[in-house]
Amino acid sequence: MQLIDPTEDVDFGQPAKPNTVASAIAVLRLLGKSDQPLGVNAIARELSLAPSSCFKILKTLQTEQFVDCDIGTKLYSLGTGAIALARNALDPSQAYTTVRARLEQAAQELELAVGFWRVLPNRRIVLAGFAEGTTQMRIHMSVGQRLPMFMGAVGRAFAGHLNVATDELRNEFAKLRWNVALSFEEYAAEVAQARERGYALDEGHFAPGVTTVAVAIADESRAVRYGLSAIMFSGQRDERQIDEIGRQLIVISQWAGSRLFLSSSRS
Repeated sequence: MQLIDPTEDVDFGQPAKPNTVASAIAVLRLLGKSDQPLGVNAIARELSLAPSSCFKILKTLQTEQFVDCDIGTKLYSLGTGAIALARNALDPSQAYTTVRARLEQAAQELELAVGFWRVLPNRRIVLAGFAEGTTQMRIHMSVGQRLPMFMGAVGRAFAGHLNVATDELRNEFAKLRWNVALSFEEYAAEVAQARERGYALDEGHFAPGVTTVAVAIADESRAVRYGLSAIMFSGQRDERQIDEIGRQLIVISQWAGSRLFLSSSRS
């Protein structure tokens, strides 16, 4: 194997055309939001691309399985390559796969929905998994949904676990947009409650008519990596039942932490 000297001038061939990557991303986004397959000319018109350039991009994406082309209609749609890439981006460590069976069991037994959240580097969180219980009326959230890190019940759980300083918490609270407004003093008091009892509660502020109980999942260094939220319609459970749900989530979060961070604790 020949090693390349990083100080040596190396000719890697012609540089990529400056807009090719951006155009390919634009094509994928357009196909992703379209409710039906599209042809080359329609895509080119929508994105202001030359049809010949658009065709070359589509063929490259098709070769890599990021788009599919119907031979009969010559129309393009997203391919399985895009799906696989999205799944890996959503949950690169396959954490939800590890805890999924336990969360689905909890959703069935508690007759509510359970969300599994992953913390992102930019102080945001993403819904990486969602389990629904068998009830006549169900609450559904879209996997892939992103929120500010300190939003909702799970955000209160994170802030409580991290013991965020008041000034920092106030700054983060100012960035949040609630469906039903609350004051910072109310929010800070609920964060303090979450820190004390181990689970957080949102009663209709994130979504009107919805109550959410949440806990943080931290690694061995107490860094918050994931979170769990139990979601139900407001008024379905009394205070004692909500407290029991919170306690059960704490147990599940401890179990999940032992599974998700087992390999790192051994290394």
